[in-house]
Amino acid sequence: MIRHTNRKHIVVVGGGFSGFNFLRKLFNNGHYDVTLVDKNNYNYFTPLLYQVATSFLEPAAISYPFRRLFEKKDIAFRMAEVLKVNTKENKLYLGDGGKLEYDILVFATGSNTNFFGNKHLSSNSCAIKNIDDALYMRNELIKTLERASIETDPVEKQKLLTIVIAGGGPTGVELAGMMAELKNGILGTDYPELRNDLMTIYLVEGAPYLLTAMSKKTHKEAYQALEELGIIVKLNTRVDSYEDDGVLLTNGEIIKTKH
Repeated sequence: MIRHTNRKHIVVVGGGFSGFNFLRKLFNNGHYDVTLVDKNNYNYFTPLLYQVATSFLEPAAISYPFRRLFEKKDIAFRMAEVLKVNTKENKLYLGDGGKLEYDILVFATGSNTNFFGNKHLSSNSCAIKNIDDALYMRNELIKTLERASIETDPVEKQKLLTIVIAGGGPTGVELAGMMAELKNGILGTDYPELRNDLMTIYLVEGAPYLLTAMSKKTHKEAYQALEELGIIVKLNTRVDSYEDDGVLLTNGEIIKTKH
């Protein structure tokens, strides 16, 4: 995009929900030059990441290129990570070796998974915050099912088919539901070596109910729906650590599962 000397330059870092919705207000605005900086060259629909993670959707179904979204919208795009900001000189230093000058800087970089300093969990679990996370989880799930399909030791097979989900918010509840769909509708068909009843799915939540930000009616209905699907829900309990093929819960219980 050609810069206009009489316009201020707005640089937006992060093209997720907040960043993109802010940018929509500036399409063809005629008053500012606008540049988006993002380490990915696509926007994606975060609420459906769990469907990519469980192979029910392909990544292309929930993502779209920024350059196509900004076509004829008078918005420039730069694919790069931000290394540092010099607020005195109004400059961004980028991971590709370049830099951008700005008049107005907007940060909309989202969030990271919080493991609360627990190194056992961060190194032995799958997070789900972006498409890379979802693809990693999908690949690990497929590899685990393949391992289980040829495992002859019933104890080891059961460990491979035991899934523990930490967190009973929207993503955790949705992910548990999709895992149940996998167990009840697909597992025995795609993997005839595995019986549907072998897979065990736990959902662990530290609060006294699921979906804490929602209504009491929703708390109850979500719990009932997951129980009907065969999910074992553990409330008032948190995942404490993982070692020796076991997830240790804060109530002292150990769930045997493979990493």
